[in-house]
Amino acid sequence: MIKNLKMQLYQNEEQKFLLEKHFGSCRFVWNHFPEVRNKYYAEHKNDKKNGLTGFDTMKMLTVLKKEITWLNEINSQSLQHSLVKLDMGYKSFFKNNTDYPTFRSKKDNQYFIIRSGFKTDENKLIIPKFMEGIEYHDKTGIPEKIKQIVITGDVGRYYVSIQYETEEGPPKGIGVMGIDMGLMAFLTTSDGLQVEPLNALRKVEKKLKREQRKLSGKRKGSENRKKQIIKEKKIYQKMRDTRTDFNHKVSTAIAMHYGTVVVEDLNMQGMQQNHNLEKSITDQGWYQFKTMLQYKLNLRKADLKETGRFDPSSKTCSKCGNIKHDLKLSYRTYYCNKCGLIINRDLNAAINIRNIGMIKVGKGIPELTPEESATAAELSIGGLPVVTL
Repeated sequence: MIKNLKMQLYQNEEQKFLLEKHFGSCRFVWNHFPEVRNKYYAEHKNDKKNGLTGFDTMKMLTVLKKEITWLNEINSQSLQHSLVKLDMGYKSFFKNNTDYPTFRSKKDNQYFIIRSGFKTDENKLIIPKFMEGIEYHDKTGIPEKIKQIVITGDVGRYYVSIQYETEEGPPKGIGVMGIDMGLMAFLTTSDGLQVEPLNALRKVEKKLKREQRKLSGKRKGSENRKKQIIKEKKIYQKMRDTRTDFNHKVSTAIAMHYGTVVVEDLNMQGMQQNHNLEKSITDQGWYQFKTMLQYKLNLRKADLKETGRFDPSSKTCSKCGNIKHDLKLSYRTYYCNKCGLIINRDLNAAINIRNIGMIKVGKGIPELTPEESATAAELSIGGLPVVTL
């Protein structure tokens, strides 16, 4: 089982300069060789060998490093891995009809990969070209069977992602949960728990607009404009970090406690056509949450199921199955005119999502056992605001 551990690095100015040189050099190698490969094909398209392989470009990289000497200051395996990724991009384009490999710019995600030659010494990460070690802070401890590490940069911060192999995953949870995701509440569970929305963008929106107004007044190409761009990026960075932390806490708590989770297959593009709700929908980070929940359940060999987009989870009575066709979005309480059920609208939808998901996989409608009820009552979602319905 492959897992990933991400930590922030605390580098000095000299190390920061060298990290940036690694990013720039890997980007340079990536951008240089598509032209080389295209030129070779144009000259040899009628020959038996009409294209270059990844191994060919690696041999050419050795020659290139003699011509461009500053490439020798960079870890060689990181440069080679850029060519490996580039070659994978070409193969995927020709075999799977994916996007053609494009040039990388400074605005793209900056990273370089190291496959070997790394170790830790107390609280320092030692990698090729950084033999004095880069400081990091971590309480969990560095794993032993490391496959590779990835160094990334993000607005003045640097992170290391350690991919390692482990034999056993965390224990699988018990019980079945249905989740209804919304705007009034980030999510509502079929067990009656409701997590309040984070609204990370709304919290920084005024500050962001203020910095954007300042940016619009700066002359293009000036140093002041560059500094202002960094200020704006840091606001976005804080927003992303806050949302990611929130989604990690919620998804981890759910994955720890439940063996089967059922969610809606939301039509995000269709929902965002409503311009009154577009910003609020984007602000929730539902896709990131579902992605996190998926891999965390997979680690525990638990299941994530999705209901159909057109299943009437909100309009159906969770007690008798009656469908209320005239239910408006503004109605926050569900009244069933057939059996008399009065229930929170989102809780009713979450119960239906759970039931629909279980029926589709052939398990029937589950009953909430006393053991599962106790699990739901004890569920703590990372110290976040949780309401019991």
